[in-house]
Amino acid sequence: ATAIAEPPTRSILGGETEEDAWPDEVTAERPLRVVIAGAGVGGLTLANMLASQCPHVEVKVFEKTSQFRRFGGPIQLASNAMQIFRAMDAGMYGEIERKFTWTGNLTNGIKDGVRDEWYSRFDLATPASSREMPFTGVIERPDLQSILLDHLPEGVVENGRAVASYAQQCAVDAESNSRECPVVVELSDGSRVGADVLVGADGIWSEVRATMRDEPAKGQGSGVSYSGYTVFAGELAYKAADNGEVGYKVFIGPNQYFVITDIGNARYQWYAFLARPPNSAETEPKPDGPRAYLEGIFDGWSPDVLHILAATRDDEIEQRDLYDRPPSTFRPWHDGPVALLGDAVHAMMPNLGQ
Repeated sequence: ATAIAEPPTRSILGGETEEDAWPDEVTAERPLRVVIAGAGVGGLTLANMLASQCPHVEVKVFEKTSQFRRFGGPIQLASNAMQIFRAMDAGMYGEIERKFTWTGNLTNGIKDGVRDEWYSRFDLATPASSREMPFTGVIERPDLQSILLDHLPEGVVENGRAVASYAQQCAVDAESNSRECPVVVELSDGSRVGADVLVGADGIWSEVRATMRDEPAKGQGSGVSYSGYTVFAGELAYKAADNGEVGYKVFIGPNQYFVITDIGNARYQWYAFLARPPNSAETEPKPDGPRAYLEGIFDGWSPDVLHILAATRDDEIEQRDLYDRPPSTFRPWHDGPVALLGDAVHAMMPNLGQ
């Protein structure tokens, strides 16, 4: 794909009509120009699909970060997500699989945090096997992002420029009297590019959504609100007693819960979700460090919880507040040729999304 330049005005309402301004079909000479805001997993997956599967589509991804670096921990990919990658590109799927840790063929479920008894076990294997789909599993987010980037043609992704807003310039074809609305995309550096389609895959603080709904991207009126929970996350070299038998387990209790998951390569990840007011990282003292703080919070809970906490160093623990959005069931996910994808429209808590 080549870089997308801002197009000339094409039959702008109230302006001059260009002859033969609107092609009847997408062709090599008149490709469909698609701009994607955000180079996260969703944006890069869409870009790969368009670049590899859709002829005569010119795709460009704008990413606000100046360069890619390894950031973020493991993420779970459910069977349906893995099936999409397998159908989309067998070579790409093979690379993902080689970095993957299968968990869907193991025991997974919810346990009582104190009594350490299973409430519910999730059968993830049977639905996948019966449909000849891959099992659920986990992969390091940076590894997945690197694979997706490597499979895109050079120049598709541009770092250091984010989509700031957009406007639609509606026009009428003089011969057919049909109405078209191309998109003019304004970038963070003040430049503009033209597109036939804009996809906002720019996360929970989406500028595309803000423009579409005429609301701020953050703060009051944005629709984004504090979830009521802060999360502590740990990742470490560890081998649980049930390694090879259990993929992940969620220990639940009043106003708090704890997740332990095998992420492969003799490493584990855990999450401690606590019901707290926002900014508790700054307001709640932890004089002996985050590990000692959590050991006190989860005192009396399952030995599995306390054992993995005891094995974790303070510098392996991070805390962040969790923000959420209510379901957008009654609000549009698109505005003509502009659409929203992923967290931009249906943000999920980290233990709920696929």
